[in-house]
Amino acid sequence: MGKKIVSGLVAGLLGAGLYAAYQKLDENKKNQLKRNLREKTDEVRDRAVDYAFYANDAVSDFKDVIKDELNNAKGTVKDAGSQFTEKATTSKSQRGADDLNESAPQQDDIVVDAREAFKSTDSTDSVTQSTTSPDSSTNADPSGTTSNDDPSLDPTTPDNDHSQDK
Repeated sequence: MGKKIVSGLVAGLLGAGLYAAYQKLDENKKNQLKRNLREKTDEVRDRAVDYAFYANDAVSDFKDVIKDELNNAKGTVKDAGSQFTEKATTSKSQRGADDLNESAPQQDDIVVDAREAFKSTDSTDSVTQSTTSPDSSTNADPSGTTSNDDPSLDPTTPDNDHSQDK
């Protein structure tokens, strides 16, 4: 804080000294000093305006370069897109011609249903039920389905290892 007070006092004394020296000058020297100060200010102002024009020109040139590069990139993308479309169209037409030339019958996808897959197992169970007596280990449900106590005959475990394969 002491340095701020000292620097403020020095600046005040310097300003007061310059003002006192200016007041002691005669009128010709005062006018000459004013003229020099005005010329220097005008010179600095002109340089600032010139630099502003230089900066404006540089930004304008930069914008033009960016526009040219973007237009070039757009043209390249359009060319690549048209080439891709042309190749895709050519490929589709070739595939269409190949499909017309082939007279192979279409095959449906294979769909496996658990009931259909184990239908043969169910039919063998009904055969074994008809051959066994009602006092055997096979219990008949009132719903008409059969359940076996023997896990090896369980149709849900085709591997006979009592695990559910998924």
